[in-house]
Formats: sequence, C-alpha cells, structure tokens
Amino acid sequence: MRYLLALVVLICFFSCKREKERFVVSGVLYKDCSHTIPYANYPLLLEYNTMGLFEDPFELSLTTNEKGEFSATYESVSDLINGNLSVSFAAGFANTSLVSDLPLNKTVNLGNIVKGSNSFVVYKIATNKPYTSSDTLYYRITASNFAPPYMLNAPYKVGPFANGQILDTIVKSSIMGYDKSSESIKVQVYNEWRLGATYHDPKRLNQQYYSINPCQVYEEAVIDLGRAVK
Repeated sequence: MRYLLALVVLICFFSCKREKERFVVSGVLYKDCSHTIPYANYPLLLEYNTMGLFEDPFELSLTTNEKGEFSATYESVSDLINGNLSVSFAAGFANTSLVSDLPLNKTVNLGNIVKGSNSFVVYKIATNKPYTSSDTLYYRITASNFAPPYMLNAPYKVGPFANGQILDTIVKSSIMGYDKSSESIKVQVYNEWRLGATYHDPKRLNQQYYSINPCQVYEEAVIDLGRAVK
C-alpha cells in the first residue's frame, strides 16, 4: 500500500509539472534616429540578471540580419519576477545595455530602436518667488543611462531668476529603458538642485525623476525653484 501511494504521488508530480513557456523579444536596430540605416549583422545579447534565490540567470546570443532585425526566444518555467531582462551590446562592442527593464514572461516587439538615440534636452527654471542677484543656483543632472559624462554639475549665478529662463540646451546620447505602463521606450533622468552652498532637504523637494523620449527633437526639463529649499 505504501509503495502504491508513493507511485501515485510520483505520477502526480510529473503529470502536474509545469511546462516551459516560450517568449520572444524582437525589434529592428538602426544606427541613428533617422531610422534609415539599419545596423546589419550586429551582435547582441538577451540577458536576464536575477535578483531572486530560485531563478537562474541566462544569456542568449543573437545577431541582427541585413535589415537590422533581431529576434530572441527564451523559455521559462518560473515567474521571473525578481530580475531584469535586457537587450545588450555583445562584449567587445560596448558591453552595456541597449534597452533594459523589459517585461518578464511576455512576448515583446520593441519596434524601431537606435544605437545612438539623441534627445535635445532644454533645462529651464520655473519660479514664482522673488530671487536677488546674490542668489546662486547649483544644479546637477544625473543619468546613469546617459553616455559619459554621466553627471552634469555646474554653478550658475543667474539671479534674479525669471520664469522660463533657459539654463542649458544639451544633446545627449542615451541608453533606453522599457516603460511598462505606456509600453514604450523611455530614458530616465534625475535632477537635483539647490540655492546656496548647503541645504537641508528631508522631504527631497529638490529632487526629480522623469522620463524623456529617445530621438525626440525637443524635451523640456524644468527645475522648479518654487519648491527649492535654501
């Protein structure tokens, strides 16, 4: 009877074992934002870097065809919820992510993506407070997914500040991430600013995360001095 019970349990285990599912990540790689010159025969990697204890990382090699098209299929028997799935440049080319934070356990067509996506970012001041010429604005723009330099840090003695005053217009080549809410590719940017040499900002009023669209001709980043803490 004991052996029969064990046999039944064993049969149930194998019959109920979850089969692997197949998911596809595809897209077309172009050299620039004109989407006219495909990156043909270019080596890429589909990488899954796990952050969980019960998931195995993997790396799949793929190459674009003459039209710049690529496709990679991976199999999963787990939920893959604790890691990051990305399409990356193969080692020896850039060894870095092209598009990160892809949806897990989902077939995704990334559409047209570019190796060097340039965004024209205009940094402006927004304020409704009076500032004098003695006020000094320090600001820092950090984006680890930008091509070097990753951090732009400069003091500006621009007081009195005017609403809509332009600080800089910067063209940056950026590495992209997948925005799961809008199902589109975005670039994450982080701003931090202050008035004066030091400040205490426990509520982080002087910090801002936002997204820009790669290949957008014009993007606006606003430093809101109305929230600034001296």
